[in-house]
Parts: sequence; C-alpha cells; structure tokens
Amino acid sequence: MIKKWKEILMVIVGSMMMGASIDLFVQADFGLDPLSLFQAGLGRVLHLSLGTTSQVLMISIIILLFFIDRKRIGIGSILNSVLVGTFIKWFSPMICTGGGAAAERLLCLLAGLILMGVGIGTYVAAGLGEAGMDAMMMYLSGKLKKNVNVTRISIDILLSITGFLLGGKLGGATVVSMVVNGYMIQFTIELIGRIRKNRAVIEVGGQ
Repeated sequence: MIKKWKEILMVIVGSMMMGASIDLFVQADFGLDPLSLFQAGLGRVLHLSLGTTSQVLMISIIILLFFIDRKRIGIGSILNSVLVGTFIKWFSPMICTGGGAAAERLLCLLAGLILMGVGIGTYVAAGLGEAGMDAMMMYLSGKLKKNVNVTRISIDILLSITGFLLGGKLGGATVVSMVVNGYMIQFTIELIGRIRKNRAVIEVGGQ
C-alpha cells in the first residue's frame, strides 16, 4: 500500500513539473514544445486556455485509447491527463508575467526543458500507466511497426506544423525540446531505477 502511494506521489510531482515547465516555455517566448504548441493553437481556435485545452485533449485521447488499447491506461494516465492542465493554470499567474530580459528568458527556457524531461521521466517511472499522447505514440508505433523514436519524431513534427497553422507559437525552443526531451526522460527513468535498485540492496542487506 505504501509503495502504491509513493508511485501516485511520483505521478503528482511529475505532473506538477510538467505543468510548470509549459508555463516556463510560455514566459521564455522562444516557442513551445510540440505538444504544447498544438494545444495552444487548438485552444486559440476553441477559445480555451492552454491548461483547459490540455485537459480536454488528454482526456479525449484516454477515452479513445480505452476502446482501442486499454492495457496502456492506468490511474497514472488519468491523474497526469487532469493534473498537468491544472498545474498549468495554477502556475500561470506566478510564471507567465510577460517580458523580461533575454538572460531571464533563456533561464526560463533552460528550466522549462529540464522540468519537462524530468517531469515526464518521473511520472513514467511510477509505472501507473502512460499519459494520453505517450500511450498513443506507443499504440501507433506497434500498429505501424515503426521504431518508437521514429514515431515520436513524426508525431512531434505533425503536432508542430498543425499547432503553427492553428496559430500557436513555433520557435527555436520547439526544435530544441524535440532533441533534449528524450535524453532527459531517459536519464530520469534510469536514475530512478538505480535509486530503487540501491535501496532494495540496502534493505536486503539490513535484514
């Protein structure tokens, strides 16, 4: 039971970092990550905030996946889909103040890139289910028999182009996030795995 609550806490913390990272991308004003770019464009068309659009889109994908590939859905999928949008709205008044010197904006971009990768890695490492877009990526990768990285890049490119056409802000940060996110996610998952392994060894040794 304690283990399950720790995993749920990981999903909550990871979702919090993801929400804050998106607001940092907005404040940096160098463009958004591909998914946020699409959500911003879609929100512009639907006249919804970025946080609300995130929730509507992710929940819609979860509902679709329930019918076509429900094995990928868990409590973590639902929590992440709802919480990221909630944290975007929560952090927005504190982070998205507009303006700022170039150095401050670059710092926001750097912090956003780190928090996005670490946040995704943290919630994924909890093992309680994949969030909407990640689960869809894995589903399409299997269906199309394509490498996961190829599928991810293809989805990112499609999201970026569509988001830009819908009025989202495309910029250097969009491209950088495509390159950096994968490494940060992998690093976080491996780091958490090593911590768990070392803790297990210590617990066994102490018995």
